[in-house]
Amino acid sequence: MTKRTFVTKSGDTWEWEETPEFVKAIEIYYHIVENNKKADSKPKFAGNYPGPLYSPHPDLKRPNEYKATDD
Repeated sequence: MTKRTFVTKSGDTWEWEETPEFVKAIEIYYHIVENNKKADSKPKFAGNYPGPLYSPHPDLKRPNEYKATDD
């Protein structure tokens, strides 16, 4: 096992033991990251949505639906 050290710009020190399991996990991680980069980064077209883009809040009423308060 190898003990690795990393010092950040702010002076924080990170230490870890580099075991065979750790190395294997890092290789798998980087493989997954590379595959994700190669994949099409554009979102797939969802189709033309025929419905409204929003719906009014149910508590909101149309102006002619208010009761008169001048009684």
